[in-house]
Amino acid sequence: MPPPISEGTVRVLVETLRLSKDRNIVQIADIASSARTTESLARKILTNARVEHDSNSISLSPGFRVRLALDIARAGRLRESARALTWQEFEKFAEECLREAGFQTEKNVRVKGDGRAWQIDVVGTRGNLVVTMDCKHWNTPGYLSKFRLAAEHQRNATLHLLARPVERMVQGDKERQALPVILTLSEPRGQLSEGVVLVSVEKLPSFLIGVTPYDENLPFISSSLSFVENPMSQSN
Repeated sequence: MPPPISEGTVRVLVETLRLSKDRNIVQIADIASSARTTESLARKILTNARVEHDSNSISLSPGFRVRLALDIARAGRLRESARALTWQEFEKFAEECLREAGFQTEKNVRVKGDGRAWQIDVVGTRGNLVVTMDCKHWNTPGYLSKFRLAAEHQRNATLHLLARPVERMVQGDKERQALPVILTLSEPRGQLSEGVVLVSVEKLPSFLIGVTPYDENLPFISSSLSFVENPMSQSN
């Protein structure tokens, strides 16, 4: 197990991620000031984190920013790292969380049904479990009605995804259990909206590790031809 990351190191990395969100080049002096530390210490921390820099500034690629966000998340500051990402990077961040939990992933999945196209940000498959994720990189509202339309879309898109040929999703003839999820930046007031699970980014890693295909408390959708839903979901 790697040694714990100090609070000062986390602050420097968080500020590096935050300040580079809308800038191609960030001055190390600005990072040090925002992180309430010295330039020399900030430079040392950036070097140890393998952030490329010259004596005065750094520049991060989108891929490296996502990797840095994951490092910050592992240090226990998951929400702060996610907030510092762009919405495109947030989707990639969610995909990497799925992979770390043992899922095979597919991004920006488009399926057709009911005479239209449906898009799902990230699809994760682990055995016969399918997680479809809509990544909402917005300030989570205090009321569930905000999620209603997004949840309806996510559930319908998941139904049409399950209509795709089985061989494109999993091997074998097991019945797939799909769970539509909306990923939020902060904790929502409820856990369900229109048969879709609402998960905050802080709880995502533990949720993905612990979720099983036949959890009776979750609104799974079966891949049977009649799209029979988990009976327990009717009460949600």
